[in-house]
Amino acid sequence: MKKLIILSFLIALLIGPAVALNPNNSDDVLGEWKYEVEAAPYGYEAGTLVFYRTEGKLLGKVLLNQNDKIELQNVSFVEGELKFGLYVENDYVSIKAKIDGNKLDGTVSTPEGPKKIKAEKIVKE
Repeated sequence: MKKLIILSFLIALLIGPAVALNPNNSDDVLGEWKYEVEAAPYGYEAGTLVFYRTEGKLLGKVLLNQNDKIELQNVSFVEGELKFGLYVENDYVSIKAKIDGNKLDGTVSTPEGPKKIKAEKIVKE
């Protein structure tokens, strides 16, 4: 019995950190993020990104300062990289970002060229 308890404890010690450090843990993404995009068109330069899970699928939306909402497309979090896209005035814009704690840094690919995006988590889901 003692060996079983010790073995269970050792397994927990080995597996626990691996789960905690998993770069594919979409729980790190879930919640609300206040974002800013340098040189974005007026009305799109700042707002809130909201990520949530429905039926096991990672989804999201952008809440703009003028109370508009845009649904995110193709949301994924793989190997520590968050990717998603959205339509801005009929143009598809894609975002790739890395998350480090409550900070998000990445690049927005637009028809006018790349722009930097930064965000900070304000509410965890």
